[in-house]
Amino acid sequence: MNPETDSLSSAMTARGVRRDLNGTRIKAARSLLLSLILVGGFSSASALARGVIIEIAPPPDRVEVVPVQRRGYTWAPGYWRWQRGQHVWVSGHTMRVRTGYAWTPDRWNDVGKRHEFKAGHWTRGSEGREQ
Repeated sequence: MNPETDSLSSAMTARGVRRDLNGTRIKAARSLLLSLILVGGFSSASALARGVIIEIAPPPDRVEVVPVQRRGYTWAPGYWRWQRGQHVWVSGHTMRVRTGYAWTPDRWNDVGKRHEFKAGHWTRGSEGREQ
């Protein structure tokens, strides 16, 4: 046995092991990061689906001048959004109609002594509010 080649091969083996360990660590870190992104995406989507429930009633709706709508467009009325601990007015806007659907506007529902926000959405058929 040659001591020079033995130390060289052991050093190469050690480097190879280090490379493998680093590669494994990188793969594990990538897997962990991907898992956190996926879980975070699902949890934020479920948070959005739950809506907002607060104890402070929204102010009365503002009066908006609704422009005459062109064919194929409808009006989404304005609403009060809860943002950073206060109600903020979001002005109404024109949007394209979806054939076979009706727009149900954003709204606040009274739930006991609390107020729950429901985001506007399209509903199939005449279940929503026709515009």
